[in-house]
Amino acid sequence: MPSSASTIERSETVHQQARLLAGWQQTYSQIGMGPFSGSLSSTDRGTVRFFDEQMNREVLQTGGVPENKIGFGVPVKVGSKSYLCGESVDAGQLLVFSGSSGFEFLSPQNFRFYGIEIDVDGISDPKLAQMTSELRQMFAQSRRAITLNSEERFILTASLDAVNRRTMGLKSALVSADQSQIDALNRQMVGTVLDCLSRDVTSPVHGVKHWDIVTQIRDLVKSNPQCPRTVAELTVELGVSRRTLQNACRDILDVSPVQYLRSLRLSEVRQTIETASSVTDVATEYGFWHLSYFARDYRVMFGESPSKTLERYRRQ
Repeated sequence: MPSSASTIERSETVHQQARLLAGWQQTYSQIGMGPFSGSLSSTDRGTVRFFDEQMNREVLQTGGVPENKIGFGVPVKVGSKSYLCGESVDAGQLLVFSGSSGFEFLSPQNFRFYGIEIDVDGISDPKLAQMTSELRQMFAQSRRAITLNSEERFILTASLDAVNRRTMGLKSALVSADQSQIDALNRQMVGTVLDCLSRDVTSPVHGVKHWDIVTQIRDLVKSNPQCPRTVAELTVELGVSRRTLQNACRDILDVSPVQYLRSLRLSEVRQTIETASSVTDVATEYGFWHLSYFARDYRVMFGESPSKTLERYRRQ
């Protein structure tokens, strides 16, 4: 008899959080300062998985959804600036994460997201397969952040909220359901999304230049995090002026280029500490030569000292 498997997992770092959504091949970098906490509640209904992701800090995400799956959802809480592949994001929009090009997403502080993942290869219901094929084609031609009108926004968010409460809080209704009932629920969910997208949402949106600069900076740092880059070096590598770098980081992240570079490197350090033998080794490996300044910046960024992080991982 088909059943629904529900889980609730919590994390204390963005790197732990990135691993919670299995299969999405994600990497997270914490941008907002302070102790991180996150969670992922998910319910697997065979071919469809619902998840509720929450994070308290601003996070720069990059990843990709497997080719045989469709990934999308609705942010139900957006506290500040947010961008998906350069497109500005607001609460109530429908965000599309699947696609051959992967995704880049800046999620804001105090973020909550209702997500849906559909395993296309696992669908046995012909009606659901046809509806899912239509949805996939529509997503392939649409922008990544689809703006809904007030009625569509209410219908979709209310529907997903109801599904979330039902699958998370009333598990027994799904555990005892047979396949036909589960297929009906899945068709209802896909049909609701298709109804909301019945108007024209296919007009392309060009990437924002400032977003491209921010992601290029991140790629450069991640390609060689042990070699600290300066703002002057970035202007040469990216072929832009110092003012352009400043405007891009302020516009997208509300931080200076120097702060952004430091946040990215500190995020790499925090991940490496998980398997390190000493804090000093990691700090110097990533070019933090002044250990007192490093410890201060680390504490401001993550809400705890680097030695405290290392101690906690050793206990675990």
